[in-house]
Amino acid sequence: MVPAYEKIRIAFQKTGNAKFISHLDLDRTMKTALTRAGIKVEHTHGFNPRPYLVFSLPSSVGTESLCEFLDVNVAEGSDISGFRERLNVNLPDDIAVTDVYRPETDFKRIKDAEYRLTVVSPLMDGDMCERINELFRSPVFVEKRTKKTESGFMDYDIQPYIRSLVCGLSNPGEAVITTVVSAENATYINPEYIIKAICKYLSVDLTDPENSVYNIVRTAVYGQNGEIFR
Repeated sequence: MVPAYEKIRIAFQKTGNAKFISHLDLDRTMKTALTRAGIKVEHTHGFNPRPYLVFSLPSSVGTESLCEFLDVNVAEGSDISGFRERLNVNLPDDIAVTDVYRPETDFKRIKDAEYRLTVVSPLMDGDMCERINELFRSPVFVEKRTKKTESGFMDYDIQPYIRSLVCGLSNPGEAVITTVVSAENATYINPEYIIKAICKYLSVDLTDPENSVYNIVRTAVYGQNGEIFR
């Protein structure tokens, strides 16, 4: 008899040193945690079956995230009330499950994502914040990887896909940029593009760790109607 499965969604955070973990290593980490937690999930079919995991909108290496999502299939009717605690016991400190639930929406419903970029640099003052705010009110081209050109790169205008962007000074030499950008496959905006554009258009170098440092955190993911995605 073929077992019946149902989808559950695992929402988790990836912060601190975990922001440097690759997606492949994250996949292995979650598979190990599920196994050690005694959570039986559906496996792929074939000669080498493996747990079937589906991540959505995985954050880039170097980006912290308060809202990552993973779908797995478990035995139909499973009691999932203790899954969060069982998983967290088996995860490293900088990866934490925040919720486990039966989803009502598909990953295809994800539309936008919100990020907080904190930039610490002697270049950051009130004037620079105003220049950053002004910059993204006009077309902004950054180099983006593509299969459409021989070089593998193209200049891409990201401005139409930035829903909002506000830069403000939080402390002397420290600016916080809050932005909501497209997270759809065809128009996905990597928050690193924001840093690249500032460096390019405002003739500053925010990538030199001896003079500047920045941190990117994904703080929210939104659905098609602007609702918090679950």
